[in-house]
Amino acid sequence: MEGMREIATAYYERASEEEKEVAEAFFRKLDANGDGRVTLHELKKSVGYRLSNEKVFKQLDGNGDGTLDFYEVLAVYYMENKVQLLVCSGCWGLLVGPYFSCSLCLGKRPDTFNLCCDCYRRGNVEHEHSPKHLLDHHSLPAVLRSKEAEKSLPGKKEMEKLREIARAHYRAGSLKVQDLAYEFFKTMDTNGDGRVDLSEFLTFMRHEGYSQMHSPYFFNELDHDGNGALDFSEVMTLYYIIKSGRPFCDGCGNFIPGIFFSCVECFKNPQSPFNLCHDCYRSAICNHNHDGRVQFLDNYTLLEAKRDEALAQTAGINSNKVM
Repeated sequence: MEGMREIATAYYERASEEEKEVAEAFFRKLDANGDGRVTLHELKKSVGYRLSNEKVFKQLDGNGDGTLDFYEVLAVYYMENKVQLLVCSGCWGLLVGPYFSCSLCLGKRPDTFNLCCDCYRRGNVEHEHSPKHLLDHHSLPAVLRSKEAEKSLPGKKEMEKLREIARAHYRAGSLKVQDLAYEFFKTMDTNGDGRVDLSEFLTFMRHEGYSQMHSPYFFNELDHDGNGALDFSEVMTLYYIIKSGRPFCDGCGNFIPGIFFSCVECFKNPQSPFNLCHDCYRSAICNHNHDGRVQFLDNYTLLEAKRDEALAQTAGINSNKVM
């Protein structure tokens, strides 16, 4: 609670005269007998139970004299008017000090999962997500910033576009196509719980011979909501990736959701294409050539070569074999 008092005091000292007057009026309202101190009885008259129970009062009473002075009441004012108070999901106590929050629940559901230090330490409160996702309140801001930065990465945006395309293909498909897609999902979901976890995913990928997709990294790429399992929509993205032949980078090995560059020489042989993601192509770290000849084209140019014979000849591609 000491930290809460310091924050409230800092806000007060930097406040305008008008804002200070509001805070002082709040104190005068609580101090019913005007003696400059607020007792527990006085606090209960004006403030809800969450801020006026004995446990919170003792936390507010920094010097332990049984009453609250102006600056101790400022903490009450701050908690009631400036912040949305959190409650421990274990003991249901007010979280006014250090606490732990589930990083997967933040921003994805109205009721977040938070634990006070005592409940976190005991580890006896059940939750749908793994304890490894419980982060202390000092670590959370950095994690949230990194998540926001991650969302802005080009690859993440491209992956989101790919998910939209996959959903559109499924909705526009015939009943037979949709049935095949659903069968694909059911085959992966071996325990029938409506979700595909990492173990089910890796087993399926290994059994079907999808060596490039057989990795936790690719699973995380598909797991859009980050809950540790793939729902039907996320598996449909995988189904579309497989059916459309979307490539993996032959440089870094990562899946390429957007623009890629293909070796023209290798492209002539559909059985052994060679593709690079934008980063690997730009860095030129992959020494791929044919007797010294190096020519890569982006996927849009390759597609256009299918239609334009002159472009195909310029690129050194047989347009009849493209795609």
